[in-house]
Amino acid sequence: MEVLQEGKGELVGWHDPDEAREWVLKNKSRELKDKTMSAKEAVSKFVHEGDFIASGGFGHIRVSMAIIYEIIR
Repeated sequence: MEVLQEGKGELVGWHDPDEAREWVLKNKSRELKDKTMSAKEAVSKFVHEGDFIASGGFGHIRVSMAIIYEIIR
């Protein structure tokens, strides 16, 4: 197979499912705590300059426009 173009840089996402499972086992908290927060809190905590964001919906599954508006703000 001829490679037409090859990218450089860090991959976005995991290399394989086993790596993702290992990361979750080592890093995810098992603490039972209330995680509800406002859209403003969620965006300030989880969305950072330069992040890639994907959002989509189809039929009865809708996009969270409140979060999108907060990101724009």
